[in-house]
Amino acid sequence: MKNTKILVAQLGARKHYQEPLLFHHWGILDRLYTDFYSGHSSVTKLLQHPKIYNYLPNIIKKSLDRYEPQLKNATIIHFPLFAYQYLQALKKASSDKTSEIFIWSGQEFCQQIIKYGLGNANVIYGFNSACLELFEYAKSQGIYCILDQTLADYSLVYQLLTEEDKIWTEWSLTPFTVNQGDLKLMEREHQEQDLADHIICGSNFVKDSLITRGVDAQKVSVVPLGRLKDNITYSDPPIIQTPLIRGDGLRILFVGSVNLRKGIPYLLEALRQIKGQIPFTCKIVGSLEIKPERLAEYRDVCDFIGRIPRSQIKDLYTWADVLVLPSLCEGSAMVTYEALSLGVPIITTYHSGSIVRDGQDGFIIPIRNSKAIGDKLITSYQKRCYCQETTKTQDYLKFVSQDSESKLRQLLTLT
Repeated sequence: MKNTKILVAQLGARKHYQEPLLFHHWGILDRLYTDFYSGHSSVTKLLQHPKIYNYLPNIIKKSLDRYEPQLKNATIIHFPLFAYQYLQALKKASSDKTSEIFIWSGQEFCQQIIKYGLGNANVIYGFNSACLELFEYAKSQGIYCILDQTLADYSLVYQLLTEEDKIWTEWSLTPFTVNQGDLKLMEREHQEQDLADHIICGSNFVKDSLITRGVDAQKVSVVPLGRLKDNITYSDPPIIQTPLIRGDGLRILFVGSVNLRKGIPYLLEALRQIKGQIPFTCKIVGSLEIKPERLAEYRDVCDFIGRIPRSQIKDLYTWADVLVLPSLCEGSAMVTYEALSLGVPIITTYHSGSIVRDGQDGFIIPIRNSKAIGDKLITSYQKRCYCQETTKTQDYLKFVSQDSESKLRQLLTLT
């Protein structure tokens, strides 16, 4: 791997710059291309000081979050004008035009990189929907290409969302339909998958979807790299009392976009089912993408908090007895890594791509099953048989991280 030089093409701050950071630590990162990076200037550091940062508008906070101190000496090239155009295009686009914006941004990003140059790279590491033209150019130069597939194949995503929209009619603010732009985006990703010499994904769920689509299984590796940006760790002794013994209700938390893909109706139905059986409080945190009149029907069983700054997320995990993520489709959901790192047990699905061990760190339940969610919530109220020994959970997370890094390094030795 000593002669490997990797160019990472990354739109956004996916996984908090996990891959470029690892490559940089290993001494093989040639350059990181991204849309916007706040940098390491004295002005940036000043604005990131808590006494200033906490009073800044959210848009500025988000910009400042595009930063990783351990990448200080890395070669990072960004395109601020393109980033602004991309952001504005997304703001103005209607839901049926979003896929077209993703296609445009991927094409433009690739062209900017090609124009700027590949440097000394002999490996290109790109992310789904934003590396097709770059892969095409790199392959013509004999350069090895690795694709990071962050979500299940769109053929499955579209199938699941179409089904959900029929099950929960008149729920979504923007009902789901597959238009020409969506089909073109799916085809773009299929071309990227076909061009890639190897594909990395965060879970077996994603790998399964690629194999079903026709990708060679030998070409796909599962590498669950879930980096916690704020280095969140559980330092206080875990509270092993059950809510029943503690004398109050079960504290239930949901973190994520409140939409059909995340399975929110099944959690809401589960809360309705267990009302009166156990005392509980539920906080649902994330952008609201369900019609207000639907949400109003469940305000007696939960509080819809909306979006909150990342700085407040840790307080919510510390408050919670259990995190529920009944998602129908993910890559490898970051909230599950965050919750586990703080000793919070999780009720989730195989489709969430989580690293939760059923019966140890929480429960893995079938998708679309409100009763299963309700049953596990009642169990969580009555007994706390997992995540009690936080050191063991931390050891497990450490093992997963080290094993994933080892797999990634081994893969790079084969390039």
